Amino acid sequence: MPGSDKELHSLIGASSSERWLHCPGSVRLYAMIPDRRETIYAATGTAAHEVCELSLVNDAEPESFLGQTIKTKEFDVLVDDKMVDAVRVYVDFVRGQHKEYGGTLMVEHPFDLSFVHAGMFGRNDAVIIPDQALDTLRIFDYKNGRKLVPAQDNPQLKFYALGALGKDNPWNVLNVDMTIVQPNAIGKQAIDTWTISVTDLYDWAYNVLRPAAEATEAPDAPCVMGDWCGFCEAQALCPAKRDAALALLGPRVDYTPESLPNVKSLTPEQLGKCSAFFTSDEFAAWVKALAAEEQAALARGEKIPGRKLVESVALGNRKWADEAQVVAQFRDELGEDLYNLKLKSPNQVSTLLVKSGLSKAAAKERVDALSTREETTSWKVVNDDDPRPARGQDLLDLFDTPNSAN
Repeated sequence: MPGSDKELHSLIGASSSERWLHCPGSVRLYAMIPDRRETIYAATGTAAHEVCELSLVNDAEPESFLGQTIKTKEFDVLVDDKMVDAVRVYVDFVRGQHKEYGGTLMVEHPFDLSFVHAGMFGRNDAVIIPDQALDTLRIFDYKNGRKLVPAQDNPQLKFYALGALGKDNPWNVLNVDMTIVQPNAIGKQAIDTWTISVTDLYDWAYNVLRPAAEATEAPDAPCVMGDWCGFCEAQALCPAKRDAALALLGPRVDYTPESLPNVKSLTPEQLGKCSAFFTSDEFAAWVKALAAEEQAALARGEKIPGRKLVESVALGNRKWADEAQVVAQFRDELGEDLYNLKLKSPNQVSTLLVKSGLSKAAAKERVDALSTREETTSWKVVNDDDPRPARGQDLLDLFDTPNSAN
């Protein structure tokens, strides 16, 4: 996504505001990470954002990008049906809002919040500036992930709203509508909007955001654990995470695998606490960071007792080196058996129907009548603040073992 790298370079940017507003010490830790690697999840989000941008800027349909490959920092991401479906929700909503309320639509518009604190800048996914004074400014934030992100009192959205509004409210608006469009989220509607008055927004900027940014500059700024740890890339360096992990193992000084508690001896409270931590995304991220740092140290030539770096070679699936030569070699011998005939996807058929002259609504109705979405159910232990209803005694028979009936 054009401009995304710029915001990543802001250690006190909008996308990380939920973290550094609560954990000022994390900014100091991030400054110690010279090269943060891109994950496939981040790359997929970047690619989806680019399809969002190109669709709005060029008045194009998301389906027109189906099958294309978008190159990010470290990955080549394929635009598939799932991405097109998600982007379609965002593009249709932004276009609908623009048609309903009018005004000027700005896409991927950069902003500077140095009037709040130096080092704050970023880009808005989409903004609609009203034509009339005393009206409402509208901002839109597309999220490709599955984790629930509510719009209400969301610091990232308020950061973006300030960026769209600027220092002096040049459009003289009274309120800002802040919308998250998150088609892939679990347990919530795809579109979530929250409104804040301009007065309250500026009050938050100067009395909450600015002091929090200043707090990150303290040499002893504390690290604080919370929900914001989930996507933190500094977990391998975090003293709060380290202390929390060691505390679970009891009041010991030297920790070895043998010092881990016997699972059978744990009380229900201890069982829940240990399970919640050691099966959490946060702990998994810490272990992943640990392995990455070990590999980097060995690659630098450092010695780690009992460990070494080796080359591992794996062969992928076979593929044709030159398809033209394959056709020339086998066409006469194998004929049509040389090829696979594959039915186009629902999105591709919809695009063909529209190109043939059918309206989008009619094409959707015809395709929807013949298509389905597979739904799978699995069982997972989660924290009790998860919005899904708990299951337990009613599932006893499903998980009962033959011996338990004795």
